[in-house]
Order: sequence, then C-alpha cells, then structure tokens
Amino acid sequence: DLRFPQVELSPECREQLKLFSSGLAEYMKTHPVYGVNTGCGSRKSMMIPQEEIVNYQKHYIPAHCVGYGDPFAPEITRMAMILRANSFARGNSGIRLELCEKILEVYNAGIVPCIPQKGSVGSSGDLCPLAHMSAVIIGLPEQEAWYNGETLSAPEALQKAGVEPIELGAKEAMGLTNGSTFQLAMLVLAIYDSRRLYKYANIAAALSLEAIRGEQAAFDKRIHEARGQEGQIIVAEEMLRMLHGSKRSTHEAREVCLDAEEKTKKSHTTEDGEKKWVPRVQDAYSFRAHPQVLGTVLANMDYVQKIIEAEINASTDNPLVFKREDGGYETRSGGNFHGEPLAQAADFLKIAIAQVANISDRRFFAMLIPEASYGLPADLAGKSELNTGLMILQYTTAALVSENKILCHPAVVDSIPTSGNQEDYVSMGTIAARHLRIVVDNSYAVIAAEILAACQGISLTEEQLKKYGVSDLGAVTSRAYDMVRKVLPVMDDDRYLSKDLYTIIELLKSGELLEL
Repeated sequence: DLRFPQVELSPECREQLKLFSSGLAEYMKTHPVYGVNTGCGSRKSMMIPQEEIVNYQKHYIPAHCVGYGDPFAPEITRMAMILRANSFARGNSGIRLELCEKILEVYNAGIVPCIPQKGSVGSSGDLCPLAHMSAVIIGLPEQEAWYNGETLSAPEALQKAGVEPIELGAKEAMGLTNGSTFQLAMLVLAIYDSRRLYKYANIAAALSLEAIRGEQAAFDKRIHEARGQEGQIIVAEEMLRMLHGSKRSTHEAREVCLDAEEKTKKSHTTEDGEKKWVPRVQDAYSFRAHPQVLGTVLANMDYVQKIIEAEINASTDNPLVFKREDGGYETRSGGNFHGEPLAQAADFLKIAIAQVANISDRRFFAMLIPEASYGLPADLAGKSELNTGLMILQYTTAALVSENKILCHPAVVDSIPTSGNQEDYVSMGTIAARHLRIVVDNSYAVIAAEILAACQGISLTEEQLKKYGVSDLGAVTSRAYDMVRKVLPVMDDDRYLSKDLYTIIELLKSGELLEL
C-alpha cells in the first residue's frame, strides 16, 4: 500500500543517460577529469588510477557525511531526491542510468534518509546533506533512514523495502553531492506555501478592514494605476473583490458611534452649537497601504519562482559532459553547483514574507485599541471585566515577527572560504533557505492570529451595527467569516487561546479559504 505516487524516467531520459555516461567513460580514458580520475577540492591535482576509481567513491561519501543537528523534514528530503534525479535525467552529469533509477527506487519504496540540517555552505552543492542521502543509496551502516514509521540503519531500511544498495562508478559520488539540491527543495516548498500565505494575508486584511469599518477608497483603481506597479494593482483589485457588497466598510457604517467609541471619538461644535463627530478621513498605513506592501511581495514571489523553475530543470553538477559536433563527448569544469541564485532568492523571499507578517501584526495590534480601531472593545474582550481578551495573543505575534526580523539577516553576504581556499566564495544558501522555512511558518501563525482577531471584532460589534442596517460583510469576507465561525465560536469569555490559534492555522493549511 504505497502512500506516494510512483515516479519513473521517460524513455528519452533513459537513452540520454546511457549516451552521456558512455561518452564520459570514453573521454576519461585519455583526459584528466576533475573529481572523476582526479581528487576534488584542494586535492584536485591528485590523479586517481583507473583501477582505484570505484574504491575512491567508497572513500568520498563517508568523508562527506559530516552533518549536524536535527534532520530535515521528510518532505524536504523526498523533494531533494526527486530534484537530484531530475537534474541527472538531463544527461550532462554523466552518471549511469542505473544510479538515477536507484534513487527513484529508494524514493518509490518510501525510504526517507535521515539527513542533518546543518553542514552545507551552499557551494560545490549541498555536499554534506547530499552525502547523507547518498549513504542510504549505497547502504552505509552508520547512516539512518525512516521506513514505515521506524528509524533504521540504511542497510536495514533497504533490506526491509526489498531494495539492493548500489556500488558507485566513476564520478558518481561527486555527481550525487554536487548540486544546490536541498536549498532548492526548501525553496520549492517555501514558494508553494508563500503563494498560499499571500492569499490568506489578503483575506485577513479584508476581514480586519471590515472589523474597523474601514475605507475602501484606498483601493480605488485610479490610485494604483497612477503608480503603475503591477502587483499593487492586482492586490487592490483583490481587496475590492472581497469587500464587494460590504455595508460595514461604508460611510454609513462609520457614522455609527460604537459603545467603546464614545470615550475616544473626537467631536467639534458647529456654528449653530450642534455637536458633530470629526469624520474619519483615512485609515492607518497597515490598512490603507496593504496593496503597496503585498503588491511588492507578489512581485518578489514572481521573481523567486522564475529562479526556482529554471533551477528545477538545470544541470548543476561539476564537471559537466557535453556532446561535440563530431559526435564525441567532452567535459568542462565550472560552477553550476554554486548556490548563489538560490541563496539570493531565499533571502529576498524571507524578507518579503516577513513584511506580510509585520503588517498583519500591526493591524492586529490596532484592533485591540479602541482609539485605533474606531470603537472595537478594548483587547477584543467579552463583556466581563475579568476578561483579558486577545491582548496576550498579540504578544505571540510580536515575538514571531521579531524572530522573523532576526532570521531575515541575509545569509548570502556571509561567505567564508573552504577547501584550502580553492572554494573561496560560497553562498550560504542552505542557511538562507532553512531560515526562510521558519519565517514562512511563523508568518502563518501571525496571519491566523489576525484572522481570529478580525472575526472576533466583527462578532462583538455585529449586534449594534445590525440595528442600523450596516452589519453585512462583503461577498468574500462574509464567506470567510462563516468558515471561521464553523470551526471557532465567538469568544465571549477568556479561553485556552493556543488551541484557537492552531484551529485557524489548520483551516489555512486545509486550503478551504483558497476557494474564496
């Protein structure tokens, strides 16, 4: 009973692998090829006799298994295995068809290598984590893997799954480890999660605007076309779509003086001696400038996705094998393993996603203060004076956005030389990608907290606004609110809020809100 879809190579890829691996085998008979019949890194000038090449592979993998820390999540490791096989399928790495098929056999069997997260500097590929992955494929007894819920040694996992380990041939140890594959795996999953988070952030902002009876004027198409930023225009249109038909975000609703607003609303006296409320002119930046901020995030995601899509189908090994015009094959050494494109992309994306959480936290904070929320009950608490409301939940979002800020230090600027200065400029992209995953996860919790708060604010003022006929939500916000209320009732009295937060996070991860 296999839990995952099975993956196989196309006939075209199988033929390509055969041609390029035989071409490399012929070429290396008469030429020195880095990492194939020479040493690697600072030992590049050491020639390896033909009869020792297979034995060299056995030295290479354990020497590179130097990882530290908790293992990568299984979905990251499985993604990395597929990405490595896909890169090999182009043929330029020169590895045998048998090795590429072995990676897929291990993957299809449900064996997941236990790979420490720390130890890669993001150049020469993710050498260390990929070596731990390779150690499972060749059956090193010191290496562990997950199989059917158990943590086993690599030979035990292979045996239980009915998979034979493989003996590596020329170039294959280095081929397995020369690629920025774990960086890429984390980025693939992060951009997927980020796209979803972006949509949830728009829903959260629209719900929060409903809660404070905010202005829709800030989303007027003419404002955004006057600037010409495409992402900004898209987000503004999305906000208007979600708020369409809302009576809460209208001038009439803002004319209602909520109970908590009596103490805070400014007034003036007309020449006739009549007392009038000072009209609200515009909302705070975190509400009004949402399209400008999220539009920039959208543009950054588009850029990062372009980098990711190119890398998924790239040859990132070194050296690479190419076909000559005369039909023969030759190798060229370069730096396609270098993680720089991915490192910068990960740093850009984590900074962008941190802004999604930052602006969300500011809206949450505003909804807790009657002066800033235009009369929502203080701390969005129920009627009892003993209630604390959502005050302390905002402490959590403050902690999360602050952690994000620390993690957003760009890892790519922190190069450090390795390998006797032969590998003297590295990307640190694996660190950037690991931090990105944490930033995305933190940001999901912040957006969930904002949605929880916005729905609480809407609920606490619904009865009063109903009396004036201005309680209706927009076309999309009404459906989002109903979906939240199906899983989470209004908080009339204080309760165990951590459970509420996780309930909203689960709603987000279910994807149901994406259909709005």
